[in-house]
Amino acid sequence: MADDQFGVQLQELSKLQQEWHSASEQLAEVSKQLGSIQATIARAAGIDLAAAALGGGVGGLATAYEVLKDVKAIESQAAALAGVQQKLTAELAVDAQKLKAVADEYAAADRRIHEQMKKHEKEQTKPKSPKHTGGGDGKGGGGTSTGSDSYQGHGDGKWKTVGSWDAWKPGTHHTTTGAGVQTAPDTSGLSEVRRGILDRALERINHRIGYSQSATTNGYRDDCSGFVSAAWGLKPPGLNTDGLQGRSVSHPITKDELQPGDALIAGDHTVLFGGWADAAHTKYIALEDNGSQGTVSHVIPYPYYSGDAAHERAIGQPYVPYRRNDL
Repeated sequence: MADDQFGVQLQELSKLQQEWHSASEQLAEVSKQLGSIQATIARAAGIDLAAAALGGGVGGLATAYEVLKDVKAIESQAAALAGVQQKLTAELAVDAQKLKAVADEYAAADRRIHEQMKKHEKEQTKPKSPKHTGGGDGKGGGGTSTGSDSYQGHGDGKWKTVGSWDAWKPGTHHTTTGAGVQTAPDTSGLSEVRRGILDRALERINHRIGYSQSATTNGYRDDCSGFVSAAWGLKPPGLNTDGLQGRSVSHPITKDELQPGDALIAGDHTVLFGGWADAAHTKYIALEDNGSQGTVSHVIPYPYYSGDAAHERAIGQPYVPYRRNDL
Protein backbone atom coordinates (compact mmCIF):
# COMPACT_ATOMS: atom_id res chain seq x y z
CA MET A 1 0.00 0.00 0.00
CA ALA A 2 0.96 3.57 -0.27
CA ASP A 3 1.91 3.80 3.43
CA ASP A 4 4.23 0.79 3.13
CA GLN A 5 5.87 2.10 -0.04
CA PHE A 6 6.49 5.57 1.41
CA GLY A 7 7.81 4.05 4.64
CA VAL A 8 10.36 1.91 2.78
CA GLN A 9 11.44 4.77 0.50
CA LEU A 10 11.86 7.18 3.42
CA GLN A 11 13.94 4.57 5.26
CA GLU A 12 16.17 4.19 2.18
CA LEU A 13 16.58 7.97 1.92
CA SER A 14 17.43 8.16 5.60
CA LYS A 15 20.07 5.45 5.12
CA LEU A 16 21.59 7.35 2.16
CA GLN A 17 21.71 10.54 4.22
CA GLN A 18 23.49 8.68 7.04
CA GLU A 19 26.01 7.29 4.53
CA TRP A 20 26.55 10.80 3.18
CA HIS A 21 27.26 12.15 6.66
CA SER A 22 29.72 9.30 7.25
CA ALA A 23 31.53 10.01 3.97
CA SER A 24 31.62 13.71 4.78
CA GLU A 25 33.17 13.03 8.18
CA GLN A 26 35.79 10.76 6.57
CA LEU A 27 36.67 13.47 4.04
CA ALA A 28 37.01 16.00 6.83
CA GLU A 29 39.42 13.66 8.63
CA VAL A 30 41.42 13.19 5.39
CA SER A 31 41.59 16.96 4.97
CA LYS A 32 42.82 17.35 8.55
CA GLN A 33 45.50 14.69 8.05
CA LEU A 34 46.49 16.24 4.72
CA GLY A 35 47.04 19.61 6.37
CA SER A 36 49.14 17.96 9.07
CA ILE A 37 51.25 16.19 6.45
CA GLN A 38 51.84 19.43 4.54
CA ALA A 39 52.93 21.23 7.70
CA THR A 40 55.31 18.39 8.63
CA ILE A 41 56.84 18.40 5.13
CA ALA A 42 57.37 22.15 5.28
CA ARG A 43 59.07 21.89 8.68
CA ALA A 44 61.28 19.01 7.50
CA ALA A 45 62.30 20.90 4.37
CA GLY A 46 63.15 23.98 6.39
CA ILE A 47 65.37 22.00 8.77
CA ASP A 48 67.21 20.14 5.99
CA LEU A 49 67.81 23.26 3.94
CA ALA A 50 69.08 25.17 6.97
CA ALA A 51 71.43 22.32 7.85
CA ALA A 52 72.74 22.23 4.29
CA ALA A 53 73.42 25.94 4.32
CA LEU A 54 75.29 25.73 7.63
CA GLY A 55 77.33 22.72 6.50
CA GLY A 56 78.43 24.45 3.32
CA GLY A 57 80.19 22.74 0.49
CA VAL A 58 78.95 21.20 -2.72
CA GLY A 59 77.65 18.06 -0.98
CA GLY A 60 75.47 20.09 1.35
CA LEU A 61 73.98 22.12 -1.45
CA ALA A 62 73.31 18.99 -3.51
CA THR A 63 71.49 17.42 -0.58
CA ALA A 64 69.47 20.59 -0.11
CA TYR A 65 68.57 20.56 -3.78
CA GLU A 66 67.37 16.93 -3.68
CA VAL A 67 65.33 17.57 -0.54
CA LEU A 68 63.75 20.59 -2.19
CA LYS A 69 62.81 18.50 -5.27
CA ASP A 70 61.21 15.84 -3.05
CA VAL A 71 59.34 18.46 -1.08
CA LYS A 72 58.03 20.09 -4.23
CA ALA A 73 56.86 16.73 -5.59
CA ILE A 74 55.13 15.82 -2.34
CA GLU A 75 53.57 19.26 -2.09
CA SER A 76 52.29 18.90 -5.66
CA GLN A 77 50.71 15.54 -4.85
CA ALA A 78 49.24 16.92 -1.63
CA ALA A 79 47.75 19.85 -3.54
CA ALA A 80 46.21 17.45 -6.06
CA LEU A 81 44.73 15.39 -3.23
CA ALA A 82 43.37 18.55 -1.65
CA GLY A 83 41.71 19.46 -4.95
CA VAL A 84 40.11 16.01 -5.18
CA GLN A 85 38.94 16.33 -1.58
CA GLN A 86 37.35 19.72 -2.28
CA LYS A 87 35.65 18.39 -5.43
CA LEU A 88 34.24 15.37 -3.58
CA THR A 89 33.04 17.55 -0.74
CA ALA A 90 31.24 19.84 -3.19
CA GLU A 91 29.65 16.88 -5.01
CA LEU A 92 28.53 15.33 -1.74
CA ALA A 93 26.98 18.62 -0.70
CA VAL A 94 24.98 18.71 -3.95
CA ASP A 95 23.91 15.07 -3.44
CA ALA A 96 22.85 15.88 0.10
CA GLN A 97 20.64 18.71 -1.14
CA LYS A 98 19.07 16.39 -3.70
CA LEU A 99 18.47 13.71 -1.06
CA LYS A 100 16.89 16.24 1.25
CA ALA A 101 14.64 17.53 -1.53
CA VAL A 102 13.48 14.01 -2.39
CA ALA A 103 12.98 13.13 1.28
CA ASP A 104 10.95 16.30 1.79
CA GLU A 105 8.85 15.47 -1.27
CA TYR A 106 8.10 11.96 -0.01
CA ALA A 107 7.34 13.23 3.48
CA ALA A 108 4.92 15.81 2.07
CA ALA A 109 3.20 13.16 -0.06
CA ASP A 110 2.98 10.87 2.97
CA ARG A 111 1.34 13.65 4.99
CA ARG A 112 -1.14 14.29 2.18
CA ILE A 113 -2.12 10.62 2.07
CA HIS A 114 -2.66 10.51 5.85
CA GLU A 115 -4.70 13.70 5.72
CA GLN A 116 -6.85 12.29 2.91
CA MET A 117 -7.37 9.06 4.84
CA LYS A 118 -8.39 10.97 7.96
CA LYS A 119 -10.75 13.13 5.92
CA HIS A 120 -12.27 10.04 4.31
CA GLU A 121 -12.77 8.40 7.71
CA LYS A 122 -14.51 11.49 9.06
CA GLU A 123 -16.78 11.68 6.03
CA GLN A 124 -17.74 8.04 6.31
CA THR A 125 -21.02 7.43 8.04
CA LYS A 126 -20.57 4.83 10.70
CA PRO A 127 -23.17 2.09 10.18
CA LYS A 128 -25.25 0.87 13.06
CA SER A 129 -23.86 -2.40 14.36
CA PRO A 130 -25.97 -5.11 12.78
CA LYS A 131 -27.31 -7.43 15.47
CA HIS A 132 -28.38 -10.05 12.99
CA THR A 133 -26.89 -12.20 10.28
CA GLY A 134 -29.63 -14.15 8.81
CA GLY A 135 -28.06 -16.77 10.98
CA GLY A 136 -26.44 -17.58 14.25
CA ASP A 137 -29.51 -19.41 15.52
CA GLY A 138 -29.17 -22.39 13.22
CA LYS A 139 -32.55 -21.72 11.62
CA GLY A 140 -31.28 -20.73 8.23
CA GLY A 141 -31.32 -17.02 8.86
CA GLY A 142 -34.88 -16.31 7.95
CA GLY A 143 -34.96 -18.79 5.10
CA THR A 144 -35.75 -17.81 1.54
CA SER A 145 -38.53 -15.53 0.43
CA THR A 146 -41.66 -15.52 2.60
CA GLY A 147 -43.88 -13.99 -0.04
CA SER A 148 -44.42 -13.80 -3.76
CA ASP A 149 -43.75 -10.10 -4.20
CA SER A 150 -41.20 -9.24 -6.86
CA TYR A 151 -39.15 -6.02 -6.63
CA GLN A 152 -37.06 -4.38 -9.30
CA GLY A 153 -36.35 -1.13 -7.48
CA HIS A 154 -33.78 -2.59 -5.11
CA GLY A 155 -30.39 -1.87 -6.64
CA ASP A 156 -29.87 -0.60 -10.18
CA GLY A 157 -33.00 -2.20 -11.60
CA LYS A 158 -31.20 -4.96 -13.51
CA TRP A 159 -31.48 -7.62 -10.84
CA LYS A 160 -34.70 -8.98 -9.45
CA THR A 161 -35.25 -9.22 -5.72
CA VAL A 162 -37.92 -11.69 -4.66
CA GLY A 163 -39.58 -11.92 -1.25
CA SER A 164 -41.28 -9.81 1.36
CA TRP A 165 -38.59 -7.22 2.02
CA ASP A 166 -39.48 -6.57 5.68
CA ALA A 167 -41.24 -9.79 6.65
CA TRP A 168 -38.36 -10.96 8.83
CA LYS A 169 -38.93 -8.04 11.22
CA PRO A 170 -42.51 -6.70 10.86
CA GLY A 171 -42.97 -2.98 11.41
CA THR A 172 -39.33 -2.17 10.66
CA HIS A 173 -38.34 -1.07 7.19
CA HIS A 174 -34.72 -1.63 6.21
CA THR A 175 -32.63 -0.16 3.45
CA THR A 176 -33.45 -1.47 0.00
CA THR A 177 -30.51 0.21 -1.71
CA GLY A 178 -26.88 -0.53 -0.84
CA ALA A 179 -24.23 2.11 -0.19
CA GLY A 180 -22.04 0.68 -2.96
CA VAL A 181 -18.27 0.84 -3.32
CA GLN A 182 -16.70 3.44 -1.04
CA THR A 183 -13.25 1.82 -1.07
CA ALA A 184 -12.50 -0.92 -3.58
CA PRO A 185 -10.21 -3.87 -2.82
CA ASP A 186 -7.13 -4.44 -4.99
CA THR A 187 -7.64 -7.68 -6.92
CA SER A 188 -4.40 -7.52 -8.91
CA GLY A 189 -1.96 -10.31 -8.13
CA LEU A 190 -4.63 -12.53 -6.58
CA SER A 191 -5.20 -16.11 -7.63
CA GLU A 192 -8.06 -16.72 -10.05
CA VAL A 193 -10.15 -18.30 -7.27
CA ARG A 194 -9.70 -15.42 -4.81
CA ARG A 195 -10.29 -12.82 -7.52
CA GLY A 196 -13.49 -14.66 -8.41
CA ILE A 197 -14.72 -14.41 -4.80
CA LEU A 198 -14.15 -10.65 -4.71
CA ASP A 199 -15.65 -10.19 -8.18
CA ARG A 200 -18.85 -11.94 -7.11
CA ALA A 201 -19.01 -9.80 -3.97
CA LEU A 202 -18.37 -6.60 -5.92
CA GLU A 203 -21.02 -7.56 -8.46
CA ARG A 204 -23.67 -7.57 -5.71
CA ILE A 205 -22.25 -4.37 -4.20
CA ASN A 206 -22.25 -2.60 -7.57
CA HIS A 207 -25.91 -3.56 -7.96
CA ARG A 208 -26.44 -1.77 -4.64
CA ILE A 209 -28.56 -4.50 -3.08
CA GLY A 210 -30.21 -3.64 0.22
CA TYR A 211 -30.61 -5.76 3.35
CA SER A 212 -33.25 -8.31 4.31
CA GLN A 213 -33.35 -11.74 5.90
CA SER A 214 -36.53 -12.58 4.05
CA ALA A 215 -35.72 -11.50 0.51
CA THR A 216 -33.39 -12.98 -2.10
CA THR A 217 -31.60 -11.47 -5.07
CA ASN A 218 -30.49 -13.77 -7.87
CA GLY A 219 -31.19 -16.68 -5.55
CA TYR A 220 -29.15 -15.58 -2.53
CA ARG A 221 -30.54 -14.15 0.70
CA ASP A 222 -29.99 -10.41 1.02
CA ASP A 223 -28.24 -10.44 4.38
CA CYS A 224 -24.65 -10.73 5.57
CA SER A 225 -24.32 -14.51 5.45
CA GLY A 226 -26.22 -14.73 2.16
CA PHE A 227 -23.76 -12.17 0.79
CA VAL A 228 -20.68 -14.17 1.87
CA SER A 229 -22.32 -17.40 0.64
CA ALA A 230 -22.78 -15.81 -2.80
CA ALA A 231 -19.18 -14.55 -2.84
CA TRP A 232 -17.85 -17.97 -1.79
CA GLY A 233 -19.94 -19.61 -4.50
CA LEU A 234 -21.95 -21.79 -2.11
CA LYS A 235 -25.33 -23.24 -2.94
CA PRO A 236 -28.18 -20.66 -2.84
CA PRO A 237 -29.97 -19.26 -0.90
CA GLY A 238 -26.83 -19.35 1.27
CA LEU A 239 -25.82 -20.58 4.72
CA ASN A 240 -26.20 -18.72 8.01
CA THR A 241 -23.20 -17.82 10.16
CA ASP A 242 -23.22 -21.21 11.89
CA GLY A 243 -23.28 -22.95 8.53
CA LEU A 244 -20.42 -20.82 7.17
CA GLN A 245 -18.27 -22.04 10.08
CA GLY A 246 -19.08 -25.69 9.40
CA ARG A 247 -16.13 -28.02 8.99
CA SER A 248 -17.29 -29.07 5.56
CA VAL A 249 -17.27 -25.44 4.42
CA SER A 250 -14.42 -23.56 6.10
CA HIS A 251 -11.77 -23.62 8.81
CA PRO A 252 -10.49 -20.96 11.23
CA ILE A 253 -7.22 -19.14 10.51
CA THR A 254 -5.19 -16.48 12.32
CA LYS A 255 -5.33 -12.75 11.77
CA ASP A 256 -1.86 -12.83 10.18
CA GLU A 257 -3.04 -15.45 7.67
CA LEU A 258 -5.94 -13.36 6.37
CA GLN A 259 -6.01 -12.86 2.60
CA PRO A 260 -8.55 -11.21 0.30
CA GLY A 261 -11.49 -13.59 -0.09
CA ASP A 262 -11.37 -14.91 3.49
CA ALA A 263 -14.09 -13.90 5.94
CA LEU A 264 -14.55 -12.74 9.51
CA ILE A 265 -17.45 -14.57 11.14
CA ALA A 266 -19.10 -13.83 14.49
CA GLY A 267 -22.29 -15.06 16.11
CA ASP A 268 -24.50 -12.38 14.56
CA HIS A 269 -22.57 -11.06 11.58
CA THR A 270 -20.04 -11.92 8.88
CA VAL A 271 -17.81 -9.78 6.66
CA LEU A 272 -15.70 -10.60 3.62
CA PHE A 273 -12.04 -9.57 3.96
CA GLY A 274 -10.79 -7.45 1.04
CA GLY A 275 -7.26 -6.64 2.22
CA TRP A 276 -5.51 -4.52 4.84
CA ALA A 277 -5.96 -0.75 4.70
CA ASP A 278 -2.95 0.15 6.85
CA ALA A 279 0.51 -1.21 7.64
CA ALA A 280 -0.36 -1.77 11.30
CA HIS A 281 -3.26 -4.08 10.35
CA THR A 282 -5.76 -2.15 12.46
CA LYS A 283 -8.08 -1.41 9.50
CA TYR A 284 -9.17 -3.39 6.47
CA ILE A 285 -11.42 -3.21 3.42
CA ALA A 286 -14.65 -4.98 4.33
CA LEU A 287 -17.19 -6.16 1.78
CA GLU A 288 -20.51 -6.84 3.47
CA ASP A 289 -24.28 -6.53 3.56
CA ASN A 290 -25.35 -4.86 6.80
CA GLY A 291 -28.65 -3.59 8.13
CA SER A 292 -27.98 0.13 7.85
CA GLN A 293 -26.02 0.33 4.58
CA GLY A 294 -26.95 -2.73 2.56
CA THR A 295 -24.17 -4.00 0.31
CA VAL A 296 -21.03 -1.92 0.73
CA SER A 297 -17.24 -2.06 0.30
CA HIS A 298 -15.49 0.22 2.79
CA VAL A 299 -12.68 0.57 5.31
CA ILE A 300 -13.55 -0.44 8.88
CA PRO A 301 -11.62 -1.18 12.11
CA TYR A 302 -10.42 -4.71 12.78
CA PRO A 303 -12.24 -6.94 13.56
CA TYR A 304 -15.38 -4.75 13.38
CA TYR A 305 -16.82 -1.60 14.94
CA SER A 306 -16.02 -1.59 18.64
CA GLY A 307 -19.61 -1.73 19.92
CA ASP A 308 -20.55 -4.69 17.77
CA ALA A 309 -17.24 -6.49 18.42
CA ALA A 310 -17.77 -6.06 22.17
CA HIS A 311 -21.29 -7.48 21.85
CA GLU A 312 -20.04 -10.56 20.00
CA ARG A 313 -17.36 -11.15 22.64
CA ALA A 314 -19.97 -10.77 25.37
CA ILE A 315 -22.15 -13.52 23.90
CA GLY A 316 -19.12 -15.75 23.48
CA GLN A 317 -19.06 -15.63 19.67
CA PRO A 318 -16.36 -13.10 18.74
CA TYR A 319 -15.18 -12.33 15.22
CA VAL A 320 -12.85 -15.07 13.99
CA PRO A 321 -11.08 -15.23 10.59
CA TYR A 322 -12.23 -18.16 8.42
CA ARG A 323 -11.08 -19.54 5.09
CA ARG A 324 -13.10 -21.55 2.61
CA ASN A 325 -11.70 -25.06 2.64
CA ASP A 326 -10.41 -25.20 -0.93
CA LEU A 327 -8.54 -21.88 -0.84
